[in-house]
Amino acid sequence: MSTRPMSIVVLGSSGQLARHLAKSLALTAPAVTFWGRDTADLTEPARVEAALLEAAPQTIINAAAYTAVDKAESEPALAWGVNAEAPAAAARAAAQLGAALVHVSTDYVFDGEAEAPYAEDAPTRPLGVYGATKLAGELAVRTLCPRHWILRTSWVFSEHGHNFVKTMLKLAGERSNLRIVDDQFGRPTYAGHVAELIARLVATSDPAGDSPQLPYGTWHATGGEITTWKRFAVEIFATAVEAGLLDRPPEVDGITTADYPTPARRPTRAVLAPSEELLALDNAPDFDWHAGLARALSVLAEKTKARTP
Repeated sequence: MSTRPMSIVVLGSSGQLARHLAKSLALTAPAVTFWGRDTADLTEPARVEAALLEAAPQTIINAAAYTAVDKAESEPALAWGVNAEAPAAAARAAAQLGAALVHVSTDYVFDGEAEAPYAEDAPTRPLGVYGATKLAGELAVRTLCPRHWILRTSWVFSEHGHNFVKTMLKLAGERSNLRIVDDQFGRPTYAGHVAELIARLVATSDPAGDSPQLPYGTWHATGGEITTWKRFAVEIFATAVEAGLLDRPPEVDGITTADYPTPARRPTRAVLAPSEELLALDNAPDFDWHAGLARALSVLAEKTKARTP
């Protein structure tokens, strides 16, 4: 590996967030390198740490994670390695380099039993392996790296990768009636908005300074109205019809979580309270998921047109 200094290293290159970061950081970052599995395999934390120390970036962005919530129940060691040990390795490297670390986490660190949205300092209580390993990653970053931003987000979707929006579009092309869970609540979040926030954060902060525009700590990077999976699906189908991706929306019936059992327990109401300080940053996205959904489906519609003879 080259020893040429880099200003920013992004762990992850092909996921939803990484794909958006490639565009957002290109507008603000003088030098950014994306590390995929061939460069930094997160299942080998010691090698990740060594590679980061050799590259010596000023900022590290961890945009990769093990996100297979149900599969994590049968692969706890793998989920732990990627979601807990790899962030710990990145945090140790960042601390030794005096670098800033951006780490993305999840609403699954909460149990979803509270009626009110969760503030940044609310007690955590994950219900399954995925949430537990993500919480462990948070704790490692918080403990090992003084200059860190932990950005919790929820229900992330995009025109890239695998996510609920693209799954719904696929199912809508195959079925005329769908049954979607209607008793789990949350805030959908467009990955492009998270990427824009991170780009603004990096552009307006001195990685070597102790007084960044947004103080180091844990923040909730989400916003917009609270919804359910069923209501989100209905909005996806309506927007897809407007974008020309569907001729007509399928019928959608709401079901309970009990009607759709999964290996991992889902939090019923792990709604994140948006961080006001974060939203007040200069040129920060407003996290309007309706706008994000329209943007994602517009991109997918353009791709569909381009493939049509």
